[in-house]
Amino acid sequence: MKKEYSCKVISRCMLNADTAYIEIKCPEIANEANPGQFVNISCSRFLKRPFGIASVNKAEGTFKIGVKVVGKGTTEIAAFEENQEISVLGPLGNGFTIEEGKKYILVAGGTGVFPINFAHEVLTSKAIVHTVVEGFRCKEQIVLNDPSYILTTDNGDAGIHGNCCNGLDTIPEEKLKDSVVMCVGPLPMMKAVGNWAASHGLKCFVSMEQRMACGIGICLVCICKIKAEKEGQEFEHKRCCKDGPVFPYEEVIW
Repeated sequence: MKKEYSCKVISRCMLNADTAYIEIKCPEIANEANPGQFVNISCSRFLKRPFGIASVNKAEGTFKIGVKVVGKGTTEIAAFEENQEISVLGPLGNGFTIEEGKKYILVAGGTGVFPINFAHEVLTSKAIVHTVVEGFRCKEQIVLNDPSYILTTDNGDAGIHGNCCNGLDTIPEEKLKDSVVMCVGPLPMMKAVGNWAASHGLKCFVSMEQRMACGIGICLVCICKIKAEKEGQEFEHKRCCKDGPVFPYEEVIW
């Protein structure tokens, strides 16, 4: 059973008009967390809110999350103040598998940039070759972008005019060969990226960002349809929070 910790907010800054970047002190979570995992954070509302871990500093015992304001709960969490005591459950879920000796292509859409940023940190620390593609609606929504990334925007006011697949099409063939794709973002985007990967003969893993309540596999709110292993059974339900959120693209029933 994952533990709930009383943690302290170290810092908070606004990355754009509606997205906060919050650093939280919790050595236990910082030491255990892997890319693709998430935490559940309490607020005054009934249910905790899930956030993909965006960055980890094991030496300092801290981790970061990105909070895009979409409702009352995220509005409250995005306004956390320095030194505020908060309750955090985590790290939760099964993240991405990273293997040395392989190449990776990381693809992020919208708030998917946060868990992808953590994966980028880990791959960089291990000197593993990888390419990052980020897609946003417009220039005002761009966060955590690096000049080395392939950037796309839907309206074309920054980077490549188009979506993540348009960005993926610019990767040279030698970088594509034998790469593994990791993707986090809206469902239509992940489906499109998965199709792109399949058309290039690449393995793809996606993070299913469903609504989550308990975060530990009890409430069954976050189930998604996965192709069944049993003969004669078309699909089975799996819990995104416990069995995922990361699944092989080809196993998901879209």
